Amino acid sequence: MFITTLEPDYTNYPSYVLLNGLLLPLDVIIGVDGEKIIAESKILDGVAVFERVSRKPFEISFEFNVRELKEVQRLLGVGKVYTFPQKTVEEILNNIWNIDAVITVQNSYLNGLGINSLIIKQITLATIRGNTDVPGSLKCLENYVSSNTQGSTLIINETTF
Repeated sequence: MFITTLEPDYTNYPSYVLLNGLLLPLDVIIGVDGEKIIAESKILDGVAVFERVSRKPFEISFEFNVRELKEVQRLLGVGKVYTFPQKTVEEILNNIWNIDAVITVQNSYLNGLGINSLIIKQITLATIRGNTDVPGSLKCLENYVSSNTQGSTLIINETTF
């Protein structure tokens, strides 16, 4: 049975995503793409031997629609309408994309997989003619943390002398 009237349990709610403190729309779709690096050799006239197996950082994708619901005066005969979400789009750009650093992610699904910080690799925001929704997507890389490192990402800001 699916219950929608209760407040969701955000400790186990995979569509609840906080990136750098900014809540993504709750219709977000999360994709996790992993790849391994396998070094192998072939013994002379024999079988292949795997020398080393390691993994690349996960590629994480977020697909969502930004919408803004506004209450309109009853005199107009309309209760609620969607308007263009300019402020929300600006918040996404300013709080997530424009930051040249590793950002935190709070999400029960990703945190359960050990993914707690990300690097934003690509962003796509589009307007659609005649529509107030703004479809968006983020492509990210996991800030891979192994048992002997604090994270594999090094951010170097350029300075001019």
